[in-house]
Parts: sequence; C-alpha cells; structure tokens
Amino acid sequence: MGHVYRKRHSLFSAKSRAGRRRSRNRRAVSDVVATILLLALTVTLFASIFAFVTTFPSPPAQNNNQFQAGVTLTTNLTYIHSIQILHLAGPSVPGTALIYLKSAVQPNAPEFANPYTVSSGLGGSTQWNLGQTWALSFTVPNLPLASSNLTIYIVSASNLIFSVILPGTSLAPAPTIVSTAIAPAPPAVSQTFTVYATISGSYKPNSVYVNLAAVPGGLSTAQKMTQNAQGQWTYTLSGGASSNGTFYGFVNASSASGQTTTASVVVTISASGGGSTNGPLSVGVILVPAPPNGGTTESVQAVVTYTGSVANAALSVTFASSSGYAGSAPSGLLISGPSSVTVISTSAWAIPSTSTPTTYSVYANATVGSVGTVSGVLTFTTSSLSLSSPGGLVGSSVSTATGASFTPTTSVSFTIGGVPISISSCSSSTSFTSSAVVTTSSGGFVCSFSIPYGAPAGTTTVVGSDASSGQTASASFTVTSWTLSLSKTTLAHGSTSSITITGAGFAASSTVQLSLNNSILSYSAGACSLVAGTSTFSTSATGGFTCTFSVLKSAGAGLWTFSVYDSTSGQSASAFFTRT
Repeated sequence: MGHVYRKRHSLFSAKSRAGRRRSRNRRAVSDVVATILLLALTVTLFASIFAFVTTFPSPPAQNNNQFQAGVTLTTNLTYIHSIQILHLAGPSVPGTALIYLKSAVQPNAPEFANPYTVSSGLGGSTQWNLGQTWALSFTVPNLPLASSNLTIYIVSASNLIFSVILPGTSLAPAPTIVSTAIAPAPPAVSQTFTVYATISGSYKPNSVYVNLAAVPGGLSTAQKMTQNAQGQWTYTLSGGASSNGTFYGFVNASSASGQTTTASVVVTISASGGGSTNGPLSVGVILVPAPPNGGTTESVQAVVTYTGSVANAALSVTFASSSGYAGSAPSGLLISGPSSVTVISTSAWAIPSTSTPTTYSVYANATVGSVGTVSGVLTFTTSSLSLSSPGGLVGSSVSTATGASFTPTTSVSFTIGGVPISISSCSSSTSFTSSAVVTTSSGGFVCSFSIPYGAPAGTTTVVGSDASSGQTASASFTVTSWTLSLSKTTLAHGSTSSITITGAGFAASSTVQLSLNNSILSYSAGACSLVAGTSTFSTSATGGFTCTFSVLKSAGAGLWTFSVYDSTSGQSASAFFTRT
C-alpha cells in the first residue's frame, strides 16, 4: 500500500508541475501581447504629436540687409551732386525694389517726388548683390541743397529693409539738456510741484516738452514747457501726484534741423510732507575755449542757477573728469536767489592728445548751503588725425591722412607748421578741393597731400581744423629739409682739385642752378647726374642731385661758398670750403 501511495503521489506531483508550467507560459504570452500593445499605443501617440507639431507655422525670416550710404557734393559745397549706396550684407535685393529719398528742407522738390528702382541705379541689373553700389546723379537744375537732411528708405516687397538719415552741411548739433529738477523737493502727495530744465545749444523754443505720464496723476500726453526770467524751462503740475514713490519723467527739445535730445527728470513724492520751497538748483558745465580739442588746455567753468529766495547762501563747487582731472572753485563764494553765478575752477584741465577719437565727461557738483547739491555733466568726443608716415622730404606725398569724429559733412583744412597744405586726392567717399576736404556723414575722411615748400624743417605738427566749429586735430610729422654737402671742406692752394656736391630734399624733378661765390657755374654733360643745360640741371624724382666740379688752382685762398637755388620752390642752400 505504501508503494501504491508513493506512485500515485508522484503522478499527482508531475501533473501539478505540468500545470504550473502551462500557467507560466500563458502569463508570458500575455506579457508579450501587453508589451506589443503598449508599444503600438506609444508609436501612435508620438506620431499624432509629431503631426500636430509639424502643423505649427514657421517664424517669418528675419531681414539682415545692411547698406552704407553717402553723398558727393559740388565743389562749392552748396548742392548734392550724387548719392551712393553700398550693399554690405544680407541677401540680394531684386531690381524691382524701390528707393525713396526724402529731404527735410525740400520736401516737395521734384527729385524726391517719386521713388527710384534698384535697377535704375545699377545700370539695369535685375539683382542688387553684395559689394555693388547703387548710384544716382542729379543734373542741373535739379540739384538738391547740401544743407538738407536726406532720408533714404529701401523697400522690397512692401517691407522696409533699410533706412538712414544723412545730415546736411548746415546741420547744427543737437541741443543739450544740462540739468533737470523739481521744486519743492520732494513734494507731498497732492502738492503742486514744478519741473525745471536747463537747456544749452541751438534749439526751437516751441519744441521743449515734458512728459509726466509715468507719474501717478500726471497727464498722459507731453506738455509744453515755458521759459522763466532766469532762462530755465518750467512746467507746473497742479494738484501734484496722487501717490508717493519715485517716478521718472522726460524732457525733450529739438533743433531747427529736427535733431531731438531727451533727458530724464526724477520725481520723488513724499508720503509725509513736502520738502524745501527754496527752489531748485541747476549747474551747467562749460569749457573755454570751445569746442574742447585733444591737446588743449581748458578753463573749466560751471554756471550755477538758483531760483529760490535765500540770500547770500554759501556756494561751493567741485570739478572732476573721466580722465582723472579734479578741481575746485575759489573759497568764499555766495549766491542769492534768483540768480546765476559763473564759477571758474582754480585749476585748468589739459585734455590729453590721442591718435584716436576719445570721449570725455567733465562734472561739476554745486552745493548751496541749506538748499542742497546738484550735479551737471558735459560729455564730448575729441576729433583725431593720423598719418601713414612719421616724416618725409619737402614735396613728397603723405599717402594717407585719416580723420575721425569731426563734424559730419563739414569743411576741414590743413596746415603743417603753420603752412597751408594742398590736398591731392581722397577716397571715393570723400569730396575735396585743393584747400579742404568735406567730411563724410560720420565725420571722417581719408586723403593724401604733399609736404608744401616752406614747411619748417624738423619735428612739426600737421593740424586739421574746421573753422566753422573750431574743431581741430593734430599729428606729429618730421620734415626733412633740403641739404647741401661737399665731399671736401679744405683744398690746398695752387692745386686743381675736384669737389662732389650732393643735394637732398629739393622739389622733385625741378630746375636747379648752382653758383660759386655768387657766380653762376657753367659745366658740361657729366658734371651732374641729370643735366638740363649749361647753367641749370634737374633734380631727381626724389628731389636730389650729385654734381662734381674742378676747382682751379688759380682760385685764391679764403672761404668759398657753393649755393644752390631751386626756381620751382624758391628754396636755396649753401655749403662752404676753405682754400688754404
């Protein structure tokens, strides 16, 4: 029985194990099916997301066209002769694109009435490619005035792809808002206060506005300011601000040529009560002589304006600059309101001379006792002049004279050691006459000139100056003068000897005459390196010569003088030898 039980138990155990294997196999199949279904759902989901994303509209292509525009003026600098626009970067522009020209002074002139096609300025080309220059020449009598601001618009497929304003020759610098303030300072909520602005330079009186839209309770539109007896511009906000805090307004002023300048005015409103009613302070910074130039020594001055009522208040002023200059006002100054006082620093400011344009800021801090302190700043950029060579012979050419940061489209003339320089050539973007260049719209130029006869020998200075504005820039240059040297300085009496004379620094290929003790020498071919006749010869292309003469033994003892005279330049030089 025990044996039979063991057999049956073994059979049941085998059947149980087989059942468990079949169960595991069924679960494995189920897992595989579930995984396949999950993968199918995932693929379907990502496919639908991808299809949705691909339906997003593509962002519009961004324009990256860049151009450089300039004008060429007539020789009298009165009219615009032509306009050039260089394609610097970006895709090609179709020939059907349009170029609009607008003049500030001549808005209804016929030459600006209709747009020009790109093809018309490219000789009929159907594409405006990189490096190509679009050109337009005006003809008499339709020559635009050079004094006008000229605005250029390039429009392609109804899109503005470029615009620029080229300033006219009579363009005045933008005005400067020297300082802004409010009084009382600070006002309380709902307390009436006045905005003050001090403006310098040339501007239209009806163009001065203040915008207090950011001040709670301020008007949403800009308001015209009025000028008081002290020359300050004012605007009073009746009823003040509706809540306390610090806010910012803006003062704007425009020149007659349309240039606008903007300055902020800080409006701090007190929650507890108003501040002093002594009135605002303002300070303007002045440099004398003006405009300031690199390498000049300036008197630093401050114009302090006080519109309050305190009399004989102590006034102190300190000065500083971005280049390290520091100064102060004389002690014991007083100011009574309302009035203005000009304060001169006890120390001058020597502006450094640099070979590149440099921007400086000079500051003045004015304090009036029991009233407060206010600051003013004057920021300017010096012009510059650089030369491609540090020196050269009289008559030789300086290949490149480069100027920068002069007044745009202004006339600049040159001297070397005080002697006027004639301009021989300039880059295609710079117009010129023999006596002056006209700066580009960015205030620069690239020109060549020759060292004039009469320029002082040695290290001297080339100066470029704009007589209308007073801007100057300078560069050092060493002038090599004409020289005359002898191969011998002593000759024995009673013998015939030869002397070689060498000259340098004379005018190139000019006619030269040689004399001995004021008697013109005659000589034959071979006596000089370049023979032009029996009593004159020509210098070389570099202004030099070499001649050899025989001094006869009959020449008496004493000091003898060889002299050379250049009829082209009027130069002369002498050398001496002694007959013993």
